[in-house]
Amino acid sequence: MTAPLLALGALLALIAVLVTVATNPTVATLPGLPDAGTLTHWGLPLSRVVGEIASVGVVGWLLAAAVLIPSRDGRLGAAARGHARAAALAAAVWLAATLAELVFTASDISARPAGDVLDPSALRSFVSATSQGKALVGVAAGALVIVLIAPTLMSTVAAGWLLALAGVALLPPVFTGHAAGSSQHALAVVALGVHILAAVVWLGGLLALLTMRAVADAPFTAALRRYSRVAAGAAAFTAVGGIASAAIRLGGFGPLFDDRYGLMVLGKAAGLLAAVALGGLTRRRIIATATTADADSEATAEGGSEATAEGGQLARRQLFRRLALIESCVLAATFGLAAALSRTSTPVNDAAVPKDATEALLGYPMPPAPTPWRLLADWRPDWVFIGLCVLAAGLYIAGVIRLARRGDRWPVGRTIGFLGGLLLVVVVTSGGLGRYGPVLLSVHMAQHMILTMLAPIPLVLGAPITLALRALRTAPAPYRSGPREWLVAALHSWPARILTHPLFVTANFAGSLYVIYLSSLLGDLMNNHLGHLFMNAHFLMTGFYFFEVLIGVDPLPKRPPHPGRVLMLVAVIPFHAFLGLTMMSTTTVLGSGWYDVLVRPWGDSPLGDQGTAGGIAWSFGEVPTLIVMLVLAVQWARTDERRARNRERRVDTLGVDEQLDAYNAYLARLNGVKPAPAATATTAPPQQRQGDTPTSTEGQSS
Repeated sequence: MTAPLLALGALLALIAVLVTVATNPTVATLPGLPDAGTLTHWGLPLSRVVGEIASVGVVGWLLAAAVLIPSRDGRLGAAARGHARAAALAAAVWLAATLAELVFTASDISARPAGDVLDPSALRSFVSATSQGKALVGVAAGALVIVLIAPTLMSTVAAGWLLALAGVALLPPVFTGHAAGSSQHALAVVALGVHILAAVVWLGGLLALLTMRAVADAPFTAALRRYSRVAAGAAAFTAVGGIASAAIRLGGFGPLFDDRYGLMVLGKAAGLLAAVALGGLTRRRIIATATTADADSEATAEGGSEATAEGGQLARRQLFRRLALIESCVLAATFGLAAALSRTSTPVNDAAVPKDATEALLGYPMPPAPTPWRLLADWRPDWVFIGLCVLAAGLYIAGVIRLARRGDRWPVGRTIGFLGGLLLVVVVTSGGLGRYGPVLLSVHMAQHMILTMLAPIPLVLGAPITLALRALRTAPAPYRSGPREWLVAALHSWPARILTHPLFVTANFAGSLYVIYLSSLLGDLMNNHLGHLFMNAHFLMTGFYFFEVLIGVDPLPKRPPHPGRVLMLVAVIPFHAFLGLTMMSTTTVLGSGWYDVLVRPWGDSPLGDQGTAGGIAWSFGEVPTLIVMLVLAVQWARTDERRARNRERRVDTLGVDEQLDAYNAYLARLNGVKPAPAATATTAPPQQRQGDTPTSTEGQSS
């Protein structure tokens, strides 16, 4: 029953594409150029939808292996490993479909038959010269990595990292489609990216549940409960991203009923609403019978009918499959409409929106000359960082509330610090600094100095990982696998050991500015919205990891002692100064292809502004360094006091001062005197004070 209906879902997706392409006169027509041919006309949307369906399978089966199927010890069981192997097969299909789409896209853009662009030199030229080619190569590279690694997965943490890679591999085409070319490309790209990721997780998880044949009833019910929570969030994000994306492309909601594109959006929305209704009905009915299933199991254990219990399990699975397969078919057809939408022209003529080359580069008109007030209050929202900061703040506050309801206290200062750090990130990325950063290298440098050296300090002192470990509940037996267990496993994983190693964080903190600012990478990243987001995220996380090792209280795989932390802080101080001096003394404009081509009717020349940026890099670090040094000194003193108290308590409890005895023995050996036997911990202790307990200083966090 499952396989035929899954095939029906894929067929519905293909039919949606075929009907739309066959009836859409605007597809594959380039005015003034010859037609690429029938093969490209049909092959491009078909290869795209096959790749999308395969990517859904990759994400869904990796989601099942990493999250949905419960694990007793963090290692993948037989069923989870089977899903990982299925993900590898789906990734192979995804890879093949992406390569086919690469050929058809090259044919479509060049208006040449597909056979003519199969020449390696022609494909290399297409990839190097177009953003579409680069995006498809990025997708193919991600799919290839999954093909090679997925069959070898043995742990839920590794499966989670590969799932994250699959999500990243879905995003490159977002930056080259309708969204990237719209007048509000930043918001459009974010909305479409959220929409696609959420929809793929939604449908992929459903596909994984439908193929869980080797999973017993109890873990299947647990997986269904987990997926129900995942699907609820995914459906919400799918709706929000889709509404925002449609509003931008349509220029409002007026053309919904007047334009072909709007009617297709309505059809897609109807499919999503139907899928939400069917999914909610399915999961409510199945999860509601979990208590009955448990009662049947208990009755069987007490002498009831085993056949009755097994029959109930089979009936529940069959009911779930029937309802979920209908939901899958609706979603698959919706995916087909989405693929067809990517080949349909939007009613808003985005290409005519920019007034000049500068506006086309920036995505917004050239702002007036900066003033202190404009740098603070002239906002241009960066919805990626706003969304991430709002999400982080919500999760943090939810954790604090959970601790309070449990009767535990969480320091108010940590809450204020963390929320203040998030607010600073929003102001720096969405305020005037965010608007003027792409225009002036000096403002860009100030923005990155704040993200690297100032904003991470309150975020680190907020101890978000410690809060999560205290607020998250331990997964119920017998499947000790849940969010808290995943977090603990991630903290002990090899990527965490590398990212938080003192040598790595020091080298990354000191050297990443040189790699970006003193190479052609700066211009390349500034010319791409994704590159600009990457720079902001990179500098923020670079500072977070560095200060987490220096002054953080969250558990880390490896944290140096306080003298080593002081050396780390002192070691990085000269690097920013050297960078600033280099920028002030060079006669070459940095960020070639961006800052030197922007036409500003005000302000210094690009080279003069570059000197100002160098001065900011040279002088900015003093205040953050002083703050961190003071925090580090206070933590060091408190750690010594705590150790001294623990030592005194141990002496009072056991009657033994091991450190003093060892020191006296050392002095005696220096004087050639045979030391007297030291007292041992087995000696009867003096009278113990009420409430005293032996305490060890090992494992104490600073």
